[in-house]
Amino acid sequence: MDEETFEHFLDRRGADLDRWPARLAAEARSLVERSARARDLLLEARELEFALDELLPAIAAPLGLHTRLLANLPEREAWFDWLTVKAWRPAALALVPLVVGFGLGLNVAQGATAMENADDDVLLALFDPDELARYELPGANAAPLP
Repeated sequence: MDEETFEHFLDRRGADLDRWPARLAAEARSLVERSARARDLLLEARELEFALDELLPAIAAPLGLHTRLLANLPEREAWFDWLTVKAWRPAALALVPLVVGFGLGLNVAQGATAMENADDDVLLALFDPDELARYELPGANAAPLP
């Protein structure tokens, strides 16, 4: 362990090396024996903890606080309720725009196909006189076709 890592763990775990995990505590003690800077860091951390302990009085929690807190927590739902209701509802809502878009796309495509067929019929009627006769009303034009 180097001094920077030691300082990091001092900040995270405190100056009481007995509360550290065994492997880290052994490495920290070894570093404190070898390094003057590590000893200074440990001493500063212990002084800071001592000063904070003196400044901040120990506050006892009111009687029954634990019970009141637990009573105010919402009840946990069963995991299958979450899976069946809460997981599928957003998925179903996300599918609504997809289904609507698919339906609109099919309608537009069918409408375009119908328009293309109508345009084809008009063009065919313009260029093919036999086809034009198919669209004439009976008796509307008494003149015979040449």
